[in-house]
Amino acid sequence: MSDYVEPAVDLGEAWLRTLELVHARGGRRVNVLTTITDPLAPEDPATRAAIDALLVPGPHKSGMIHSVQTVASTIFPQDLYQAPGVAWDPALPDEQTERLDQAADDLYAAYTGMLPLLCTADGNLRGTYFGRMVSWPGKKAGGYNQLAARVRFLRNEHRAGRRRHNLSDIAVGGEAEPPEDHTAALEDVGVQVYAPTDERQRGFPCLVHIDLTLLDGRLSMLAVYRHQYLVTKAYGNLVGLARLLSFLAQQTGFEVGELAVQATMADTQQGHFGGRKGIKALIDSARNKGG
Repeated sequence: MSDYVEPAVDLGEAWLRTLELVHARGGRRVNVLTTITDPLAPEDPATRAAIDALLVPGPHKSGMIHSVQTVASTIFPQDLYQAPGVAWDPALPDEQTERLDQAADDLYAAYTGMLPLLCTADGNLRGTYFGRMVSWPGKKAGGYNQLAARVRFLRNEHRAGRRRHNLSDIAVGGEAEPPEDHTAALEDVGVQVYAPTDERQRGFPCLVHIDLTLLDGRLSMLAVYRHQYLVTKAYGNLVGLARLLSFLAQQTGFEVGELAVQATMADTQQGHFGGRKGIKALIDSARNKGG
């Protein structure tokens, strides 16, 4: 049965509410929708401290553990983006527009330059999430840059005064090839999710689809995960998605809207983290109960 998590203002509370709901209903649920109304709102320190304390990087029976920051960087490598401190606007002076464009270009170049090395790391043999966004299908430089295409499209919408539009998705999953015509209309590209030959049941990519919607001048995002690991991955995923949404909003001059995540399977991973008692202890620590 599908589950709807009560929307939360910040991403930490949204993660915690999702963990609580799935834990209360047995540890695994299908089609769980999590919504953050203000993805850039400050996180609760107790919640972040609880998950950070648990996710000590290194080998674990659940697999290799990565920090929240490392997981977030697979979706948006914040350290490579030197935000210029100004949002795009049709009336923005040329000099400031050039600074914005250069910051984005430097991000794309820095990441794609690292991509061959990143793809040699354990777990990255099929590419990386951000690599697929900026150089589809994501294993080397020179592929189709989906983010740059969406920035151009959204800026054109902004110039034309259009504040409502449902955009095509950002392709993440599958092994599809980039579109033959990179100059095609945005609605005609980047909609591949799975190739017919992709028969993997788990593993990369768990994130398979990112949809962007513009309504009343606010840019909102929906991300679809086929398997959302609520302890080892979900918090970092939310941080990375919020940073990606912030980047797109800054580059196009729209306000940041909602961030929603649909997990076709949400998993508390209780078998790897002390059973139900272990997950309950994590929840209590995040709620700052008893200390």
